[in-house]
Amino acid sequence: MQLRSRKTIISLATGVVFLVIAAGTYAWYFGFATIAIVEALYTSKQVPIVRKVPVHLRDSALTQTPGRKVAFCGYDFDVPWSDLNDSKTKPSPTKRVMYFDSGLVVAVTCIPPRTFVNTFLSEGKITPEDFRQVYGDDALQSDYALTRLMLETTPNKITIRTRPKDASATLAMLIVKSLAIPPADSGMFLLHSDEFDGFQYEDPTLHPKRVLVDLFAPNLSLEFVFLLNHEGASPHLSQSDINRVVQTVHKERTSPAFANASLANPK
Repeated sequence: MQLRSRKTIISLATGVVFLVIAAGTYAWYFGFATIAIVEALYTSKQVPIVRKVPVHLRDSALTQTPGRKVAFCGYDFDVPWSDLNDSKTKPSPTKRVMYFDSGLVVAVTCIPPRTFVNTFLSEGKITPEDFRQVYGDDALQSDYALTRLMLETTPNKITIRTRPKDASATLAMLIVKSLAIPPADSGMFLLHSDEFDGFQYEDPTLHPKRVLVDLFAPNLSLEFVFLLNHEGASPHLSQSDINRVVQTVHKERTSPAFANASLANPK
């Protein structure tokens, strides 16, 4: 995810996790579930997006137009536009920013595996054993699993019948979500391809300022940011364009870094 500063936000957010959990234990006999409900409702009022969960995409089509194949970080993928401005492209070992003559800007970042998990544990000073006791083992297996746990945490998971320990754990993760989630007013979506699972933040049909895509694999994660208002530009971006990028991400082949590519005639 593109966060204000991934490490800074996670450090701040995870710092509250066990403070909240400890408060829940302390308040065991003082109706902590009720307190947690009030706090969850307050959080959702301040950050309404925490009420949302990722859903499946309605549009699975792929743009068929000719484009360019890009190699980056051991993978290659199609960009379904032929107006990539090579002279403006800014490469680095872990990030590439691509400028298109239409005004579209696409930034892709390569992130080591388990970055979110390791930062969550280290910055929050949480041991894996403590985490498992509160959230179970599955969320520690990958950045995708932990991100999905966070995104699927909502205020309505805390009820008056929720045990104090569970209520405090849910509230803590809800606070993390409120701080760490990227802008997604128009929706969050589940993504799947042959090699990645991930999430999309924002619906391009509703013309957001940007669309962010996180893709997770066992050996690395890729973050795509599609900027739609760079320097006043308003390029067209469709869901099928994004699908084309996501579904063509594969381990790098022998093609050059930039080459013509289309689904009908791949190079």
